[in-house]
Amino acid sequence: MANLEVNFCGVRIKNPLVAASAEPTLNANNMKKCIDTGVGGVIAKTMTDSPEMRELTTRAKWRFLNQRHEVCHGKVPRGFSLYSRSGLAIEPPEVFVKEIRETLKYAHDNDAVVIGSIGSIELDGWVTLGKQMEDAGVPLIELNFGCPHPKLMPGVRTGMNVGQDFDYACEITQAVTEAVGVPIMIKVTPQVTDLVEFSGRLKDAGAAAVTLTNRFIGFVPDIETGKPLIYGQAGVGGPWTKPLTLRWINEVRKAYGGEIFIAGTNGAYDWRDIVMFIMSGAHIVEMCSAVMCYGYSWLKKQVEGLENFMDEKGYKTIDAMLGIASDAAMAYCDMPAEKARVIEENCINCKMCLKACFSDAMQDGEKHTWVNTENCVGCGGCYSVCPAEGAIEIEVVSESEGCEPMVQQ
Repeated sequence: MANLEVNFCGVRIKNPLVAASAEPTLNANNMKKCIDTGVGGVIAKTMTDSPEMRELTTRAKWRFLNQRHEVCHGKVPRGFSLYSRSGLAIEPPEVFVKEIRETLKYAHDNDAVVIGSIGSIELDGWVTLGKQMEDAGVPLIELNFGCPHPKLMPGVRTGMNVGQDFDYACEITQAVTEAVGVPIMIKVTPQVTDLVEFSGRLKDAGAAAVTLTNRFIGFVPDIETGKPLIYGQAGVGGPWTKPLTLRWINEVRKAYGGEIFIAGTNGAYDWRDIVMFIMSGAHIVEMCSAVMCYGYSWLKKQVEGLENFMDEKGYKTIDAMLGIASDAAMAYCDMPAEKARVIEENCINCKMCLKACFSDAMQDGEKHTWVNTENCVGCGGCYSVCPAEGAIEIEVVSESEGCEPMVQQ
């Protein structure tokens, strides 16, 4: 049986799935429900000294949107978007730390980890909140520099407003890491130019880990009413963002290797996605949107699915999968030459491949399509649209078959 344990910033976590900071971790009662599913840990809803962000949560609104970005009304597709307006933890810090302490005791009894999350509106406030969270007993603290909602609240300088100001973010990071003794992880916004540079600067400022990434800001009109959904701009994320998130995880891993830990979030829908996040370089994976859609039991299924996958594939540990896809990634100039090949007996002559070929390689035949290899660049468009299993293959071709070898620039 596979060992799912991970060492994250020196903290042992029994498996890499963590319930992200959101409504499912709003208070002790909710966090206990997460812990009951068998997740490795929970990240508490962000504790804040901003009255505006606390009050906003009492009026939170969210919608699950389909591929046309319309409200799902029952049937939620795998590639849904979570479109929402919300805030941070409802209780003021002196009250919310009691929720943390209660959850910590429950987590200890159930072999789970509780990670604190904080978000202030002033530099000194970040330090104060960090000390309060450490005093409560958490082994890790996540600084929320990514929450999209404060960006939509004039005068509230926290969340994304911090994450888009690299200098201020690093100043906060250094101040908090110097003030507390537990490792600090930074949750960043994807709405910046370079998360690789930012991650490096945060590392140098004392951060032990980065959480890649929080959600975007979006805007969705309802064409029937001519009004925006849930009254205006909102945070938007969900499974569709996975390739965008994995891009940054891949790049940060390549840039810094073992110098900084990576928590992945925004796009993880099920255990398959957890595997993708780990293979891209994430040490742990935070899950939120799917839990908000399908409930707490969704988490239990993903822990079981991850374990079954590892057993089937022979992965003994999480480290055996960590970053293997990222490490195998090639530069454009290193990609091998490929060409398409039609397997005649499997071709149903539907001609879909002709529509997807823009190099004049796929040719219409009397009984089946065929490939003009001189024109074929091996793009794979034909392979992707072909509905007949085994009718088209994409093969690496050798120099002896007439292909020039790729030369690294």
